[in-house]
Amino acid sequence: MKRIFLASLMIIAAGLSAHAQPIDLKRGVGVHEWLNWSPLASNGSYAWPPYRTYAEWLSSERPLADWPPGDQFVRIKAMGFDFVRLTVDPGPLLANTGTRRQEALDILEAAVRRVTASGLKVVFNLHLVSQVPAYSETIIEGGATSSGVTLYRAMVEDVARMLVDVGTGDVALEPFNEPGYYPCDATGLPPLGDPFGKLVHARSSGHRWR
Repeated sequence: MKRIFLASLMIIAAGLSAHAQPIDLKRGVGVHEWLNWSPLASNGSYAWPPYRTYAEWLSSERPLADWPPGDQFVRIKAMGFDFVRLTVDPGPLLANTGTRRQEALDILEAAVRRVTASGLKVVFNLHLVSQVPAYSETIIEGGATSSGVTLYRAMVEDVARMLVDVGTGDVALEPFNEPGYYPCDATGLPPLGDPFGKLVHARSSGHRWR
C-alpha cells in the first residue's frame, strides 16, 4: 500500500498531536481549472466573490446538460480514485486580509468539503499563477526574510487552520507548487521550506510558530 508522505511541508499535523500522521493516497486525479486562475474584474483585480462556483467550473468548457447526472466527485470516487489534487490560486488570499480573506477561505473550505463529502481525500495545492503580477510566483523568490515570503507565510497559516477544521484525515496541504528558487539547501529545498514546514505544523497543532 503506497503512502505518500507530503513531508514537513505538506502534511497538516493531526489535531493537537505532536506527531503528524501521513494520509494514505493511492490513486488520484488533478482538478486544475475550478479554483485556479480566479476570475478578474475589468480593472485587473480579483472579481469578488473570488473563484468559480462548481457550476461555473463544469460549464466553462461544455454545457451543464452534457454532464452525467449527479455529483461529479461521487462519480470520480466510483471510478476507483481515492483523492483529488486541487490546484488553488492563492492570489485572492494574498490580496486581502481580515473579513475579505475570511470570505475567500470560506469559499475554499466549502469546495474542499464538497469533495470530501464524496469520500475522496484532497491534496490542496497553493498554485501561484501570473495573471496578477503582484501575486505571481515571484512573491516567494526573495528569500525567507523577504516581505513577499512574510505575506505568503501568513496566508499559508490561515489556509492550514482552515484545512484542519475540515479534518486532517482527509486533507493534505502543499504550501507552494515547485517554486523556481535556487540555490537550494542541503535538503534539496529552498531556504523558505523549513519555516513553512514549522509554520504548518504549529498552526495545525494549536500553537503559533515564531
